[in-house]
Amino acid sequence: MDYSTFKKEIPELISQKLGAEYKVRLFELRKYNGIVQDNLSIQKKEVSISPCIDLRYYYQKYIQGTAIEEIGNAILAYYMRSMPEQLEPSNLLDPGYVRNQVVCSLVNTDRSREFLKECPHFPFLNLSVVFYLLIDDVSIGAGTVLIRNFHLQQMKLKKEELLELAMKNMGRLLPADFMTTEQLISELRGGCPETENGTAECSNGYADSKVIDNRHPLFVLTNSRRSYGAVWMMDAEVLRRVADHLKDDFYVIPSSIHECMVLPAGYHLKTESLSQIVRRINRTKVAPEEVLADSVYRYDRARGRLIIAA
Repeated sequence: MDYSTFKKEIPELISQKLGAEYKVRLFELRKYNGIVQDNLSIQKKEVSISPCIDLRYYYQKYIQGTAIEEIGNAILAYYMRSMPEQLEPSNLLDPGYVRNQVVCSLVNTDRSREFLKECPHFPFLNLSVVFYLLIDDVSIGAGTVLIRNFHLQQMKLKKEELLELAMKNMGRLLPADFMTTEQLISELRGGCPETENGTAECSNGYADSKVIDNRHPLFVLTNSRRSYGAVWMMDAEVLRRVADHLKDDFYVIPSSIHECMVLPAGYHLKTESLSQIVRRINRTKVAPEEVLADSVYRYDRARGRLIIAA
């Protein structure tokens, strides 16, 4: 079965299983880095929220030999797990809820221009800050809702308010975490399991580089949940604390939207060599939608500034 046929059969199969009480539809969702994702929406009548289910992930399972009936059951199981029981959908647009739960992440500006047309955003070097709501629900754990332009109008908030609120909330909800790569690898020991949407939970090829080796210990800057943590590279106070810890200028290498690698400048590595490593790993180790930038950044401790170094 080719993908076009799969896209037709899955919504029909899910509709048959759930009955007339549910509306099942397929739609395209524009994501970071020019990615357009085919998503399945399953919506119960009188319920206005629904998880986004990446259909290509399940098509890969089909290609690998999973029966279409099993895939239908897996999609339904994921839907049931993902639907919050405690969250009122109206809360998502309530200004008070937004003020407490809005946080932010970084995306690549050039690769996400069409995506950015749909979302409130701010520039940061060659990147852009976008916003999302962090949802904590006792039944599903943590989830996120990207804030798009039409949400902002309904929330009755100004774009400028989002940035101030998000940075304040980040420290409370998703505080910065700085550690060695050895500490992170130890934490994630057991491998990089595949997530529901088909991406890897961790990606790391930097320690295998001929330029970055055991003589040059790597550090990681992320957040407490290891998700969208690269955004901390834009926080002046966090960068200052990192510089104080290292007692040196340092390079920031965005290994994905989730984390940055940090290298003390005292290692005297060539920025062009670092840039080549970033480009290679982005193309071989990181999911396309999770690539942040091919650039290398340098923090000047004396000036308290982050610049694009290569």
